[in-house]
Amino acid sequence: MSLRAVLSKNKAIILIVLAVIGIKLVLFFWSVYNFDFIVQPHNTWWNIWVRWDAGVYIRIASAGYSSVGINQDFWSFLSHFPPLYSLLMSGLSRLFHLSLAGAGLLISFISIICGSALLYKLVKLESADERAAWAAVIFLNLYPTSYFTGSVYSESLFLFLAISSFYFLKKERFILSGAAAAMAILARFIGVVFLLVYLLYFLYFCKINRKVNFRAAFPFLLALAGSATQLLINKIYFGSYLYFINDEVSFNATKHLIIPLSETYHDFLAVFHSSNFFDQAFMMNQGWNAIFTLAALIITLIGLNKIKWQYSAYAVCSILIFSSLAWGISNARYTLSVFPIFMVLGLNRNKYLVGALSIISVMLLFYFTRIFTSGSWAF
Repeated sequence: MSLRAVLSKNKAIILIVLAVIGIKLVLFFWSVYNFDFIVQPHNTWWNIWVRWDAGVYIRIASAGYSSVGINQDFWSFLSHFPPLYSLLMSGLSRLFHLSLAGAGLLISFISIICGSALLYKLVKLESADERAAWAAVIFLNLYPTSYFTGSVYSESLFLFLAISSFYFLKKERFILSGAAAAMAILARFIGVVFLLVYLLYFLYFCKINRKVNFRAAFPFLLALAGSATQLLINKIYFGSYLYFINDEVSFNATKHLIIPLSETYHDFLAVFHSSNFFDQAFMMNQGWNAIFTLAALIITLIGLNKIKWQYSAYAVCSILIFSSLAWGISNARYTLSVFPIFMVLGLNRNKYLVGALSIISVMLLFYFTRIFTSGSWAF
């Protein structure tokens, strides 16, 4: 096959790669333009993307879950972070002689490109609508918290693995689907949502085929293996299978189980009290998290009759899981992993609504990116 034929066949994927790179470059120059390097001369053009949880991933990549040389509360905090992203950082750093932060940025960058390409292919497979596939990719990359996909956070890797799992499920390549789900769980523990979704899928698959097909159980079984691995890591290094849930030492101990969406509901109402909407501290810690959580839920409910039940189940269960923990200061970021909402938005045909959402998304993306790269809390 000639080079021209290869390029023609993969034209859409090449354009997606260029589009994602373009969006990331715009955000990069925006962050550099807005950062005051005179006041904070120790920062560089790239380490302004190495913020907050990045330190945890770098610590695990360099020393595992060892407690040597760190405070007890920080060591306990490590239990909340599965190892896959850090392991890849460590491996890539050694292979190409990169800093751990540089390796993390590269992994995130490659993952969001691959995840975007797979999302395009998945939406096109499900809808046979190229416009919807393109729109889903654009909505993902312009989502207000998508700046995390260009930072040292595991969001990009998780998105890529979650989308991969559903893509292989669509193709009925069950082992690959389960392997991707297992790795997603080892990237971010919110991936446990695959356990319920794939158990339901196995029962559904057997019902429509009127026989038990154990091949269809592979996604569930491999996701179960991924979950068991993370629990075992907690047992080996922290002394308890559920240490990350029962942690009472780190500052994250403020998280505890609550009625799903109860905190979201109260925080949303509080947005309209007094001048809370104009209080950046309140909005970044509570207000925006409630708004994004409810928006993701509403989009998911609207999409119940637009996308297959597997995607809706994944979206609803994901939202219920992270909204069932108190102190949801990162819930706006967590909605980024609910990728079916981008499928729903992509299928929308109302050009005025699409235009309005695109403008709002871009404005908020620039706003949150500036806050995050400045070193302030941004989910």
